[in-house]
Amino acid sequence: MTLLQLQYFQALARGLHYTHTAEELHISQPSLSYAISELEKELGVKLFYKERRQVEITVYGQQFLPYVEKALSLLEEGRGVLEQMAGRSDQVVRLGYFHSISASLIPAIVEQFYQEEDNQHIRFHFVEAPSYDIFTKIKNGELDMGFCLHQGDWARSVKIMRQPLYLAVPSGHHLSGRRSVTFGDFAHEPQIMLDRSSSLRSQMDRVFSQHDIIPNVVFEVRECNAALQYVGLRFGIAVLPQVPAMDSEKVEIIPIYDEDREFVRDVYLTCSNMRPMSPVAQRVRGYIEQRFALPG
Repeated sequence: MTLLQLQYFQALARGLHYTHTAEELHISQPSLSYAISELEKELGVKLFYKERRQVEITVYGQQFLPYVEKALSLLEEGRGVLEQMAGRSDQVVRLGYFHSISASLIPAIVEQFYQEEDNQHIRFHFVEAPSYDIFTKIKNGELDMGFCLHQGDWARSVKIMRQPLYLAVPSGHHLSGRRSVTFGDFAHEPQIMLDRSSSLRSQMDRVFSQHDIIPNVVFEVRECNAALQYVGLRFGIAVLPQVPAMDSEKVEIIPIYDEDREFVRDVYLTCSNMRPMSPVAQRVRGYIEQRFALPG
């Protein structure tokens, strides 16, 4: 099987039209048909079938397609790595992170990184998204590495920071002015929580369950800034990481006394063990791990 056959198969699987796909590939339709026919002979199965004038992909083709796409994607990554090594392309690292570290950890890392002259030629393509989305993009090869709260057996994860959580209350709330609060102080307050797709929501559900308390959830929101808006409107309280929007006259932020370390979460620098990294990505990963990784 040849690289061209795989490329032709991928294109036809997307277009499902021999004439249009041949035009897109700048080849003749007989050449496309021959390449697909030879691939089918080698594999011993039909990848496409025609019903009247409609081209359909078979169950064998559907099963084969993800492997072809993964193989072609890895080859493209390899080509890009060689271009970077040969100095024919910009040396770009795709780095992901989630919102609550965007104003603290990320600027600190980037500022220190560029203080070294040997790093001046490296550029970052940043992606901000929820932690699990970053984790998924790393696994899929859309990011070289990223900061997230998740771990997996396919991933290399190095702990970079422990992120404390705080209690956000409306100004003038009966807990405002306290130097710190315990879980018992706010467990029965109306709660504004992130929705169930969030890692923070999973953490909070676990804490309430461990204390045999059913939380009084008055609002579920998608992200931290929305939670703070509802706190400022006096609908309830929220447990959140520190984010820039906390600097508001309508909201007061109180540290949580956390003897059992329930209100802190580990942030990892994560990359995939399943795919090779470019030399420039390895350099960035090594720099961050050497200067920012926590012991143990």
